[in-house]
Amino acid sequence: MKSLFHITEDVSRASGGIRTVVNDIHKHFPKSTILTTNKDKQDQNITAFEKKGPWLYSPALKNHLEQLPANAMFHLHGVWMHAQYAAAKIASQKKIPFIVSPHGMYEPWLWKDGVVKKKLYFKLLTSSAFAKANYIHAITPEEKSNLQKLFPKSKIVCIPNAIEMQPLPVRKLVEKPYFLFLGRIHPKKGVQLLIEVFSMLKELDFDLKIAGSPNEYSRELKRKVNGLNDSRIQFIGEVHGAQKQQLYRNAHAFVAPSFSEVVGMVNLEAAMMATPVITTFETGLLKDWNLNGGILVHPDFENLKDAIIQAAQWEQPERDERGLQLREFVKRNYSWETILPQWTSLYKSMVI
Repeated sequence: MKSLFHITEDVSRASGGIRTVVNDIHKHFPKSTILTTNKDKQDQNITAFEKKGPWLYSPALKNHLEQLPANAMFHLHGVWMHAQYAAAKIASQKKIPFIVSPHGMYEPWLWKDGVVKKKLYFKLLTSSAFAKANYIHAITPEEKSNLQKLFPKSKIVCIPNAIEMQPLPVRKLVEKPYFLFLGRIHPKKGVQLLIEVFSMLKELDFDLKIAGSPNEYSRELKRKVNGLNDSRIQFIGEVHGAQKQQLYRNAHAFVAPSFSEVVGMVNLEAAMMATPVITTFETGLLKDWNLNGGILVHPDFENLKDAIIQAAQWEQPERDERGLQLREFVKRNYSWETILPQWTSLYKSMVI
């Protein structure tokens, strides 16, 4: 196989699911290299280049890509920054095979913000550059259909996000049962909707724990919660590693009412910990999620309210059975054991 380079503008924890996906693929193809313009200090095996401006323009990264040998192969993650555009142009010029993974960044809901600027950028720059890719990668069938409209002459391949199955930690007794949201706190994640629904269900003897890195939006939501005077709703900050796994494991259910997502790694992480997951059809998860312990709804007040009320009524045996059923569903459909052969075959097909 050619030398594989993963190229993206950000693999820091702030990048959310892209960090997890890129690191996981790199782990399963350990001879590959991650090139970026932003990483965390502890990321010793990742090469980061200086950047500037809102486009994260990086002459240093561009120069490095131009110096790579002809036996390189590029995997671009994301679509909006200089790193991906420069890599696509260089790959075309040097006849380097490459694949583009938009990671849901072309989903219709996400075009709402800065729609004019995004459409101009797509039309004038990236659409022609990315159209020359060997493949454009979709994570869900819904994303594949959308990408086919944007790139009608391109080969679109669908491979879902994958997760490494982990042993189950012992589920610990908690003082009070809780629902959990964990992830990047952003308007598209539906956190405000979740807070609005939960605050109206005053009869529920549950807490709602919201875990994620503090940012301006989370502080805005926290101010709103303070105004509600509802001590059940708690912002607990960022969690990692064993602490995160235990938080998933102990939750009565995980709730991610996203308006737009491509699977969402947090849904898979929670399900892997045998915790039932309430999330949305808009995540692109297989519809049988609903038949295997989880609940899929549309991200609106009534649908989410009904799902939370339903989950709150589960006795412990039903909750545990649903969690184990969903864990097995994820293992069959989204584990690296299932997905790795698809990536191996795809990368091999790009060898010229």
